[in-house]
Amino acid sequence: MGVQISYSDMERLLYQFEFRRKDVENLKEIGHMLVSFKEEFAEAFFNQLMKYDEASKYISEDDFKKIKNELIHWYEQLFSGKYDSEYLTYILRIAKVHADLGVPTNLIVAMMNFVRRFCTKRIVKVLVEEKGEGCTLIEEYTRSLSKLLDLHLSVMLSFYIDHEMRTFIEADPAEKFVIRFTKKFAFVMDVAIILGLMVLGVVVAGLFVMDVTHFFHGDLSHGLISALGDLLILWTVLELLNSEIKFMMGGELAVSAFVSVALAATIREALVLSLEHTKPVSFKLGIGALILILGIVYGIVKWFEYKRGD
Repeated sequence: MGVQISYSDMERLLYQFEFRRKDVENLKEIGHMLVSFKEEFAEAFFNQLMKYDEASKYISEDDFKKIKNELIHWYEQLFSGKYDSEYLTYILRIAKVHADLGVPTNLIVAMMNFVRRFCTKRIVKVLVEEKGEGCTLIEEYTRSLSKLLDLHLSVMLSFYIDHEMRTFIEADPAEKFVIRFTKKFAFVMDVAIILGLMVLGVVVAGLFVMDVTHFFHGDLSHGLISALGDLLILWTVLELLNSEIKFMMGGELAVSAFVSVALAATIREALVLSLEHTKPVSFKLGIGALILILGIVYGIVKWFEYKRGD
């Protein structure tokens, strides 16, 4: 991995997370209680992972047999009681595999939270239902477990950050120049898009004012329908602007916002055409079919965005 690990590194981490000898003893006891759940853990972990749509990019149902033994081994190592430089190296190897595959950190955090919930429920089950122990011992055990899982998660996330930094530092001058230039260029383009949307919003607002003036020239129906169409487009432009701002702040770009703009513009055209009797019926039917298609596309895109956000 190109990383030099010493015993002092692990000692420092254990000190920072206030990991004491008592915690080691507690984790050994937890291991004795939870070792019988290792098969259940591997299956539950995999089932939980497959609930996330983004997980399908890195793993499939057919991969379960391949990683089942690795999951069980990791589960057993949690309660081994041996937390030294060798264990730290083991965690870093896991982090490297995830980083090389491009597994997002939010997925790692979510699955670590699942491990915490799974183990806590089994600790309560064994201590309360089988041994009749009280809350004090449960709190002590779960606190020791949380310390180790937090340490594990911290090491993995730190490796991700170091991995990205090394990728940039080890690049040659030409690659660094391209990376810096591309980032600045992308930022300039994002700003240009936002400014363009702001200008477009002002133009649509002006168009709305012009259509409202039709009220005072006796063309009430045309002015009303055109004004409603303008408001629809203005709303979608604002939606697109908000989506771009979220994207610049690190969020995901909402593709549905772009589809909604096209849909709003087509609906406005249909509203205006409803007042014109010179257009052939086939043309109006074509506009209607286009609205139907855009509506279906918008619904599909919105559904995928909703599922991805779950």
